[in-house]
Formats: sequence, C-alpha cells, structure tokens
Amino acid sequence: MGLSSVGQLSQEVVRLVRASHALRTQIHPANGDGVEWAGYMLLFQLCKDGPQRSSALAANACVDPSTVSRQVAQLVAAGLVERRADPRDGRASLLAATELGAARHRALHERRDKAFAHLMSGWPEDDVRTLATLLRRLNDTIIDHRASMVDAMNAELLGST
Repeated sequence: MGLSSVGQLSQEVVRLVRASHALRTQIHPANGDGVEWAGYMLLFQLCKDGPQRSSALAANACVDPSTVSRQVAQLVAAGLVERRADPRDGRASLLAATELGAARHRALHERRDKAFAHLMSGWPEDDVRTLATLLRRLNDTIIDHRASMVDAMNAELLGST
C-alpha cells in the first residue's frame, strides 16, 4: 500500500530537512569565523526585520530564548551584531546588525542564490516559481500552526505508550 499524499509530503519534507542539514554542515565551516549556523540565522533575522530585543528575536526566528544569548555573544564577538539602548526603555537593549553584519548577510545570500540558480538551471522557470510559492505557503502554515502541530504530535506519542 502506497503512502497518502500527506504521507508523501511528510516524507519529502524530512528528506529536504536532512539534505539541507547535510549541505549546511559541509558549507558552513568555510566561513571560519567561529559563528555557528544558528547564529547566522539570528543575524539574517535582524537584517530582515531590523533591531529588536532578544526575546522578540527568539520568537521571530522560532528558537528557544535560552539559546539566543550564546549565539548573540558569538555574533557580537565577530563584530556582526551590536547591542543598542532601546529608545523606548533605557533599561533594555536592542540587537542590531552592524555594517559588517549586513555585508556578511548580503554576501551569504548572494552565494546561496548563485548556488540555487546553478541547482535549478535545468528546471523550467514556471516550476521554480510554483515551488517557491508552495514552499512559502507550507512554511507559513507550519509557523502559524506550530503549537497545535506540536500538541498533536505529543498527544500521539503519549497515547501510544
């Protein structure tokens, strides 16, 4: 009996995540700056959304707040992120990409886009556009329903014991 369409999707998303992880572990060490990949994800979020508090950064990047401080420390030490006083609350600070951080962000995105252009060179443009649209929709759905998905998966695990 074959997999349902949802089962096929689930299987392919897992394959995508594994392939992406394998690429990341092979490519990222070439940066050689001591910043972990997860730290770069925070830098990318700051470049995309602008300065923000650590708690907002964690929420926007879909990561646990307890892991952000170590990654931010790496980014600050590398000169990619700086802490600024929050103009609305002097007791708090905002995290912001530095000029070097913004330049690194642009360079990494250009490198990634060139690699994807090479990867997708044999695909028709309409297929690439359709895939991008569907992946955006999938990502938005996952982000919007993450809590209920986790609850459902945990309930299933607890129910099977």
